[in-house]
Amino acid sequence: LNASPLGNDAEKAAWNAMSSAQRDAINGVFVNIGKAIAAFERSIAPTPARFDRFALDLATGAEPKGDAVFSKQEILGLKLFIGKANCVTCHNGPRFTDNSFHNTGVPPVAGLPPDRGRIDAVHQVEADPFNCLGAYRDGDVAACGELRFMVKNAPQLIRAYKTPSLRGAATRPPYMHAGQFSSLDEVVAHYAKAAPSVEGVSEVHPLELSDRERAALVAFLKTLSE
Repeated sequence: LNASPLGNDAEKAAWNAMSSAQRDAINGVFVNIGKAIAAFERSIAPTPARFDRFALDLATGAEPKGDAVFSKQEILGLKLFIGKANCVTCHNGPRFTDNSFHNTGVPPVAGLPPDRGRIDAVHQVEADPFNCLGAYRDGDVAACGELRFMVKNAPQLIRAYKTPSLRGAATRPPYMHAGQFSSLDEVVAHYAKAAPSVEGVSEVHPLELSDRERAALVAFLKTLSE
């Protein structure tokens, strides 16, 4: 018989029938597996992409060679990324993400359960016995600043989703948290149009981008892949 605190009625009954020591032992195994996976994931570093070789040559004063040479279109895309298009506001740092949550007006997907983003998730995180302040944490509460000081009820959390890394973006469609867009062209078109969010307020404002500029942005994004 399976036992789970989150299963069906029979599984929940079996879980509740176990002793506290048995439940703690099972939770300990669950936690250690999760920590092992997390430790492995933190060891993964992205493979250097064309952008990295281009940036390294610029930083060291070397003349870019081979695939480190950017085309005029790719250079225009880079200028738009850090300038007019303002992508760098959220997509910054070595992983091209601020690791924060934003409402960017991404539409819901028909047929999927309602998803209000960060506003609902923060309460789930707070109530989770496996969070950083729980009994299974490593270290003391000083390491839990992100949880202790997270914003919990602000309106900007409504339909706010975590900024993904753009590394390798060209090789992993579809895009957005539920695969709303099938191509980078559609993503750029979404941000250019900046449709209002179905709930809450989108942080994105319309961009007047020509077809040439949109194509340049996509070309630059492709340099972030291997």
